[in-house]
Amino acid sequence: MVDVSIISIEEFKEKIYNDYEKLFPEEEQRDWEIIEENYNKGIEQFYKIALDNKIIGFLMLEKIKEEYPYYLDYFAIYKEYQNKGYGFKSIDTLINKVIKENDLIGEIEKENENELNTIRRMKFYDRLGFKKINSEYLLFNVLYTPIIKTNKKEVNKEKLDKIFFEYYKINSGNYNFEENCKLLK
Repeated sequence: MVDVSIISIEEFKEKIYNDYEKLFPEEEQRDWEIIEENYNKGIEQFYKIALDNKIIGFLMLEKIKEEYPYYLDYFAIYKEYQNKGYGFKSIDTLINKVIKENDLIGEIEKENENELNTIRRMKFYDRLGFKKINSEYLLFNVLYTPIIKTNKKEVNKEKLDKIFFEYYKINSGNYNFEENCKLLK
């Protein structure tokens, strides 16, 4: 059975941070100082994904304000454990045991017929009940589609765009945010 459990920043740094640096392109990574600052402010949370007590992936989750949705910032299942259902079980566990009644937002690279992984990723989140928000973000020169898992019948796009950009500003600093984060539609 897959276990998703919260860990400290020390455990994250010791057991997972090197994998984070290997798995995500440098331009998508956040400075350690910002990660640490957000953790100390109670914004950032780290979760290990384990199978039989062996770490097979991780999640980085954020929440700026109580009334805001959780933000799934980073999620990874290590290569040798991919395509076995562990990712689905991990996000499902996160939604049902950690987040519970709260909304969860994230973004994925915009679907592109020439990039099969972008289509697979959207199908993955669609199976988990996520819906696309009718927006498009250009973040550090990559097009993203925001997604949400919610029980609400209606989603206020403008409000969610504002919330997403608050998360981006906190995670990238004012200068990087102004230079590299744009709402396209």
